[in-house]
Amino acid sequence: MIVSSLQTGGLRLAFVLGLAACSSQTDFVPLVDPGRAAGTEHRVLVATNRLPDTDAEVAFSGERAGAVSFSDVDVWVPADRVPGEIAYPDRDPDVSTQFATTGSRELEGRGAALAALNTRLAAAGRDQKIVFIFVHGYNVSYAGGLYRQAQMIEDFRAGGVGLLFSWPSAGRLLGYVYDRDSVQYAREDLADVIALAAASDAESVFLLGHSMGTLLVMEAVRHLSLTNRRDVLSRISPLVLAAPDIDVNVFERQLASLDPRPDPMLVFVSERDGALQASQVIRGGHPRLGEGTNIQELQENGITVIDLTTLDDGDRIGHTTFASSPELIRIFGDIETMQTTINDAGAGPVLSPIDQLRVRAGNLIHPAN
Repeated sequence: MIVSSLQTGGLRLAFVLGLAACSSQTDFVPLVDPGRAAGTEHRVLVATNRLPDTDAEVAFSGERAGAVSFSDVDVWVPADRVPGEIAYPDRDPDVSTQFATTGSRELEGRGAALAALNTRLAAAGRDQKIVFIFVHGYNVSYAGGLYRQAQMIEDFRAGGVGLLFSWPSAGRLLGYVYDRDSVQYAREDLADVIALAAASDAESVFLLGHSMGTLLVMEAVRHLSLTNRRDVLSRISPLVLAAPDIDVNVFERQLASLDPRPDPMLVFVSERDGALQASQVIRGGHPRLGEGTNIQELQENGITVIDLTTLDDGDRIGHTTFASSPELIRIFGDIETMQTTINDAGAGPVLSPIDQLRVRAGNLIHPAN
């Protein structure tokens, strides 16, 4: 009976996440010259504990490396696309419609990575001295995480310096258990990368995790707290968990261990997230944090919740809505426009990011108490 239940849960998980993968996520990071094609190049600093792949156009595999390596990558985002959409490339991409890379440089260790961060921060605008760390989720290749971060930087007009932490996900539907083990394997490495960002000239570190990557984020910040890295934790602002695939009770313990707690903390939830529903089944029915079953408790713990249940655009199963929803992208874009107008007119005090969100999308926001 137990075996039958696990098999049913596993099949459902594979089916649901298979739908999420219908966008044909690629393993490839081909190097291209876009020529006169319309698009934008975004530079992303990459920290990874994946082993290099023997195929140069894959770059990094799903195998685990013994240390973190750093590189500086230029990512091509074509203009001919719907906001939120990623057209993954094959080995010979169409640069008019598909993502790709236009350059990649290895960085020799932590010192070189810190120097690269500071150089780019020095060139950033006055209000953009931020390091934006993105931690991808389950079943994501090196290429998939890289293109997702570039898509978010482009569509949400994210300032500052993008830093991808690419942990060794197997990048396979049936690699769920391997990926869970990789989260534990990568915990201290992510903590070190967060500390690196905190040691830079940035004004703050924006830390965003998605899906199983949120478990890695919480384990890393918990490690920082347990090792008395208050100096690092105090630099994280905000900490964002998007569609978190974390057991609700486990999250309560993780949260209680944080001292100080990053401020603000935001959680994106959705009652229609099919991937989290499948994860709940495979775990015997215990709810996942991203399903939004404990919004009130999160608010009482000082966490702002953004409920995406009513947004039905973006991906079909509601698991990447936080990044792929054109409606949410429009809301964030309008926030930037609205704030610029307020500042130019000198009309009243500057609104906090959460207050701006309430103005544009009040029905989605459950503010911290």
